Amino acid sequence: MSLCYDVAMIQLIALDLDDNLLTSHLEISPRNQQAIAEARRRGIPVVLASGRTPQAMARFAQWLNLFDRPGHLISDNGSTITTTQPQQTLVSHRLNRELFHELLAFFREADLPVQVYTETHILVTKENPVTEIDVGLGGFTGWTLVTDMETSLDFLPSKLVVPGDSARLPVVLAQVRTRFAGRVNAFISKPIFLEILPPQADKGEALKWVATSLGIPAADILAIGDAANDLGMLRYAGHSVAMANAIAEVKAVAKSVTVADHDHDGVAEVIESVLKGL
Repeated sequence: MSLCYDVAMIQLIALDLDDNLLTSHLEISPRNQQAIAEARRRGIPVVLASGRTPQAMARFAQWLNLFDRPGHLISDNGSTITTTQPQQTLVSHRLNRELFHELLAFFREADLPVQVYTETHILVTKENPVTEIDVGLGGFTGWTLVTDMETSLDFLPSKLVVPGDSARLPVVLAQVRTRFAGRVNAFISKPIFLEILPPQADKGEALKWVATSLGIPAADILAIGDAANDLGMLRYAGHSVAMANAIAEVKAVAKSVTVADHDHDGVAEVIESVLKGL
């Protein structure tokens, strides 16, 4: 891979997790771990930016020893920003109650399930085979059927996830963007997951918040991603890289594309190239 920018200016690295830093087996390869450790040793902060909840991100942050010093994690696709030391929540965007109820009614009429998340569990409005997949992906303890979320849920969610058929969800996404224009941030994070967030929640906005708090300009940030939920941070960062397995829209936005995919140390490929230029 040939990087087409001044790598000496990198002051922060932002990394998506699934299908990017993580392998298909939800592991971080030794080479990726070593590359991240070396970047941090040289004083470059590494920020994980994921659609996962803070709790579902914690084990990967621990693998990378990110809790050994002050830093940031971006969770829930930008709805939540936490610190690593001490562990505190700095930003928490939530869907307002009226909008939440409207969305539940919309998806009920469409005969589609809706998922929300607690720290350890998935709550879902309708039985479906995809939620069990999400339990495994996120490391949750299980899922519970909750058909009356409007009245029984005692918190406002940071996002909704609609599991479904990969052929149908793009059609539903278009409908959501039309019906709730300007009121939500909606995208497909995986072919079987449609996500609905508050309009101000986005990985790019979250990365901007973190960078501003650290006094780091966008021009000096490297972001690596693969999916639609990464577009915001790839557009914000001065240096953007798409994983080889990224969707076409991400490759079109990114300034570079890796040779290796997420199962073959694509993240390390980028970071090693950066470190050689320092």
